[in-house]
Amino acid sequence: MPAPELMIEGPFAGWYAWRGHFENRFTDLVGPQYYRTRDDGRIECAIIGEERHLNGLGFLHGGFIMAFVDMVLFAVARPLLSKTLGAVTLSCDTHFLGSGKPGTPLVGTGEVLRETGKLIFIRGLLEQDGGKVAAYTATLRKVPRQL
Repeated sequence: MPAPELMIEGPFAGWYAWRGHFENRFTDLVGPQYYRTRDDGRIECAIIGEERHLNGLGFLHGGFIMAFVDMVLFAVARPLLSKTLGAVTLSCDTHFLGSGKPGTPLVGTGEVLRETGKLIFIRGLLEQDGGKVAAYTATLRKVPRQL
């Protein structure tokens, strides 16, 4: 898997981008996702919703939000995984707390609650403009990577 790209300019300067690495895969349809490690050591992810990500009421579609949650999970778990060990989502419980809007970064954070030999338990939050959009808890299962 190619390494994420460090952004050197623009609104996400200093963040890493996951984009264009998986041509014609689902992550490309959702859009570029950015992540960085905060000063406190926690992973922070961001994505900007576009018009194509909206529901009929003009808010970010729940499916888009859940897809971003799933991407945040893997950024949070990344330090626990290696080039030969990946993970898959076993479960993800998402609670919608507010509506998201396009054009403004949707920011996701998370923390590993526990790691076992085969599982990683994570919880986190998505926020936008200081408001809570969604909270989540999830379980990942470690699996060998297809190299």
